[in-house]
Amino acid sequence: MAQDGKAAQANDAPHGGGTALPVFYRRPRPLNATEHAMRSLREATDFRFALGTNSVVVNGVEFPFAMRHYPIVFTVGEPRAAIAVLGLADNENLFVGEAGSWSADCYMPAYVRRYPFILMGQTGSNDLVLCVDEEASLLDGGGPRALFKDEQPTKLVTDALEFCRAFHGEHLATREFVRAIAQQGLLVANEARVAMRSGRRMTLRGFEVIDEAKFNALPDEIFLEWRRRGWLHLIYCHLMSMANWSRLLDLDAKRRK
Repeated sequence: MAQDGKAAQANDAPHGGGTALPVFYRRPRPLNATEHAMRSLREATDFRFALGTNSVVVNGVEFPFAMRHYPIVFTVGEPRAAIAVLGLADNENLFVGEAGSWSADCYMPAYVRRYPFILMGQTGSNDLVLCVDEEASLLDGGGPRALFKDEQPTKLVTDALEFCRAFHGEHLATREFVRAIAQQGLLVANEARVAMRSGRRMTLRGFEVIDEAKFNALPDEIFLEWRRRGWLHLIYCHLMSMANWSRLLDLDAKRRK
């Protein structure tokens, strides 16, 4: 999502090579017992690494939780993805405080919880391997939560691999859903014209939303097929999440007092 026409980096980019790095990740490298033998991971209590983005990918399985706190919108063009809007200004996340804590009682997207791990492709191979961002502040040297012990991955790493695999699978399933609603012509470009309580005005653009009238006019066979595939509740979650624009306004006003 972009403010005043600037393109935002919101898509997950699971493959390496010449593609842009996903949001947060600066130096992801394949995890291995040789290079990371002495590395450990701090408890994730400081999320200042997420301060610099106003949106992150959110998968369909998360919609019922994310819809309570964030507007859920869709990226323009390929690759298709759903994103949770975290802020009104570029490079600003309203859900991370100065001390790095995530807003209490707010759902934290899996994209954030996955960091600093990620599955990425390697040049010359179709396989995905578990990588870690070597510039992550969460990485430590010699702490109690080691990544490897006796040259074998610890439970922390095997759990991270399982989490990343699940995230990747859900991401692909969500991409299929978003592609389907786009193909049916339900997605329309949208602009959020925001009047801040300070008097400042801005326009958020570069995202799409579902046109409710077009959704209600779907042929019965499409509607029934989407019900069978479990996609209808994703659409309703998206539509209900639009009420959260006012929540972002409230958070912005509190931050600028």
